Amino acid sequence: MEQIDPQAQFEGGNNALAQGRPGDAVACYRKALEAAPNVVEIHHNLTAALAQLGRSGEAVEVAKLGLPHRPDYAPLHVALANLLDHEGDREAARRHYTEALRLDGNSAAAWSGLAGVLMADGSYENASHNYRKALSLNKNNPVSMNNLAICQLNLGRQHDALALYRDLVVLNPDLGGVHNNLGQVLQGLGRHDEAVDAFRQALALDQTIDNLAPFLMQSLMYQCAWDDLGEIKDRVLAETRRRLADNQPITVQPFSLAGTDAPADLRLAAARSYSAYCGANVTALRDRLAFTYAPATSARLRIGYISPDFRSHSVATAFKDLIAGHDRDGFEWFAYAIGREQRDGTTDYFQAQFDHFNDFKDLDLEQSARHIHGDRLDLLVDLSGFTRHSALEILETRPAPVQAHYLGYGATLGADCVQYLVTDAVHTPPELAAYCSEAVVYLPDSFMATSRPEIAAALPDRASQGLPEDGFVFANFNAHYKFDPETFALWLDLLEELPGSVLWLLRGGDGAMANLRATAAARGIAIERLIFAPRASHPEHLARQSLADLSLDCRHHAGGVSTLDALWSGLPVLSIAGDNQSARTGASILGAAGLGELAVASLADYRAMALHLAHDPSALADLKARLRTNMATAPLFDTARLARHLEAAYREMVRRYRAGEAIGSFSAAQVL
Repeated sequence: MEQIDPQAQFEGGNNALAQGRPGDAVACYRKALEAAPNVVEIHHNLTAALAQLGRSGEAVEVAKLGLPHRPDYAPLHVALANLLDHEGDREAARRHYTEALRLDGNSAAAWSGLAGVLMADGSYENASHNYRKALSLNKNNPVSMNNLAICQLNLGRQHDALALYRDLVVLNPDLGGVHNNLGQVLQGLGRHDEAVDAFRQALALDQTIDNLAPFLMQSLMYQCAWDDLGEIKDRVLAETRRRLADNQPITVQPFSLAGTDAPADLRLAAARSYSAYCGANVTALRDRLAFTYAPATSARLRIGYISPDFRSHSVATAFKDLIAGHDRDGFEWFAYAIGREQRDGTTDYFQAQFDHFNDFKDLDLEQSARHIHGDRLDLLVDLSGFTRHSALEILETRPAPVQAHYLGYGATLGADCVQYLVTDAVHTPPELAAYCSEAVVYLPDSFMATSRPEIAAALPDRASQGLPEDGFVFANFNAHYKFDPETFALWLDLLEELPGSVLWLLRGGDGAMANLRATAAARGIAIERLIFAPRASHPEHLARQSLADLSLDCRHHAGGVSTLDALWSGLPVLSIAGDNQSARTGASILGAAGLGELAVASLADYRAMALHLAHDPSALADLKARLRTNMATAPLFDTARLARHLEAAYREMVRRYRAGEAIGSFSAAQVL
């Protein structure tokens, strides 16, 4: 029988592994183990080689066979924990990382690995502590630095994350992924000109980076930088289709598709994929929590709203009167404020309006889910959808027996954990409802909530705003990312058709304003005819809007609260009823305001209506008079009516659950 030298085989395996030949390394290590089955170092290195080959199941077994020989060998605990974490068994991974640190408190790999488990569970503060410990032992480790930056972002510390990514770019200037991550942080800070530069650098270095195109597209849209925007949009759509065809998860929020021509079936498929991806991230937590729902004991229905926007935000602006008008006799109202955004006076208002206001700013994912479940809700209503600080991962733990989405996003989430979408027939007609994963609950009027705003008593004059005294004033006070080149070109057409007219926009970033002026100048239109309004308080902003003649809505991404603001100011809004939900918000609002004729079907109709109203002062005056009258009678402005219909919808959702009935679409008016 051949005599095996375990040391020689061990060293041969090490050499093969170092040379990038893990298959040869496995053969050597197995021979070494035949002669020395109790040597834990051989088990450790064989585990590493098998892991490199993607044979994680075998690697786990080898690690588990090795540990009994040396249960105090910290590196093997780390190797096993890495494998278990990769396979989704985070609890077992946590135990082995913790044991490794008990044995060796200077193991940077164990600190980093445990941090990764904590980060995956949403415990970002604890994860940050562990990543910092890992970096103190292994300075400039790019993985730990990157993940620490991610934690800082989730803790609302964008500038700390920015500093980490700037350091990473210095250390790894040739890695496209590092530039991409830097771009995402800059984008989150609203520094879109710098973000575009970072994304383009990333693209030049590596065209295979996941989600690079959607992020670049978003910053280009914020900058109104349209030269190659069409090409980038096409790339986003192509990448989305490819990932879906290859059964690869969509890992960027489908909100990025709102400014594209993506058809309804692609939007639904992307939403399903992204929600499944989020759901997979919390599978272990959901299984561990295993929430069950006790029978109701209260005569009042317990309804929760979850949102990151119980603060100065457009959603809060629309929602304020609705919560104030909700029935307190038949319902008990709970608020769950998520995200790390700064709380303010609006937060204080909501704290006073809800029966129970819960601030989750300092809670991790598990703590948040447990708290909601402990409140024994009948229904949890999400107000965020695919927006910043989405509640989707909390919803995926299923803390309430019935879950619905309303208001903040308005389109399908594609999530099995959300049973209902609250909308209206204009915003979500049957042809779009067919592409919603949720049962559709139709309100009889617009789904949009609105709150009677405070309008400054002192009305400014046109001169104070830089507006012509006699020229026709078109206005659009949406964020610039909602603009698209075709619609902006049409706005410039209107200026050409109407000498002396101006386009009144909201002041944005310097880059966006420069690009819009350059686009106008290229058409031969004096840049002075684009007037950018500085930021103002909401009451002052509403007061000045009345100086305009007609508000022009955006095409792909119609205004919501901006449209409501214009109407409250007495300013008619011209919109297009597009072919997706994000393009139909204006149509929904205008119909409920009694001004449905202002929601036209095409850009050609949009142009014709704008010119008609500009050339016919009496027709425009009649519209404004009708709008003033409708404020006292139209459903849009009747928040009490909206509250009753919503409450009827909530009762029906809960009734169906308690009765064991199938989930299905229905009309709130029919169950009132």
